[in-house]
Amino acid sequence: MGDGTEFLRTEEEHHEEDQQMFEAEVQQWQEHEETMTTNKKDFLNELVKKNHLNVDEDVFRKTIRGKEMAFIKRSGIEKIQFTNDIRVKYEVIVMQPDYVVIKAIASRGLGVSYALDKGDVVVESFGEATPENTNQKPPYYSAMAEKRGLSRVVLKIVGAYKYNVFGEDEADAFKQTTTDFSEGIRGPDTQKKVA
Repeated sequence: MGDGTEFLRTEEEHHEEDQQMFEAEVQQWQEHEETMTTNKKDFLNELVKKNHLNVDEDVFRKTIRGKEMAFIKRSGIEKIQFTNDIRVKYEVIVMQPDYVVIKAIASRGLGVSYALDKGDVVVESFGEATPENTNQKPPYYSAMAEKRGLSRVVLKIVGAYKYNVFGEDEADAFKQTTTDFSEGIRGPDTQKKVA
């Protein structure tokens, strides 16, 4: 035609295509928000159920500075990682005799190539260990830094931090002090014999 209408038509078509994509994205977010939990209790219930956590063995609550917080034990972190196919790799940032920092990089939804596609999630965090924040005897700083990094990235990638759900390994102050769940556990040597 040569009068510029081709350009206008393609620009209008482009605008219409953008509008359709935007509306589809809004609809996806609305559907996502409908399935999102609204509070910490709902989130924890969903986390436990979806990841097959045992509430007596994998989860506990503790009050710190007057605020009740939920914690996932190491066994629960491992279950969440496995159930959600979360891959974690590590980079040593600092490795000194009394100070270790390890960067943990978690990914979910990535194929073998590790190329980022729509829907892929990557989270990074650090695990650290020093004499001031590790009470192990003897101290295993690199192992503790790795545990803290793993705990942080796994819980971040599943959205636990926004509900104040943390990993037991993240700080020695978070460690569970009682093991009340063990009272009801009986091995074969403690069972009564039937006459």
